[in-house]
Amino acid sequence: MMEFITSSLSYLPMALEATRTTLMAGKLADAGINTLLGMGTAFAVLILISLIISLFPMIGKIGKKQPAPAPAKPAAPEVVEEEDLSDDEELVAVIAAAIAAYEGSTSASGDGFVVRSIRKRRSGARA
Repeated sequence: MMEFITSSLSYLPMALEATRTTLMAGKLADAGINTLLGMGTAFAVLILISLIISLFPMIGKIGKKQPAPAPAKPAAPEVVEEEDLSDDEELVAVIAAAIAAYEGSTSASGDGFVVRSIRKRRSGARA
């Protein structure tokens, strides 16, 4: 749209000004295109970063050669000796003393509890 600017004293045109009127639909279309371009760029960069990260394990293997596996030696079988701990009076006394110390008992005889059985646990078992 063209508009003439005149002074109040004379009706001669002093300047010519062009103004652009845009509709709301045009502004919304431009905003939508800008939004899609921005989001598309962000997702493309994120996908590129994810692909680069997924290649990290392969990058470490490029310079290294796989060494030839050494021949495996047969493992020596473990020798497990089973002890009969039921007749070990010293062990029973130590366990009774530990229980008495835990309970806070001052009696050396261990009144109030009886050790009924003693079993050996596996070495990897938790306490």
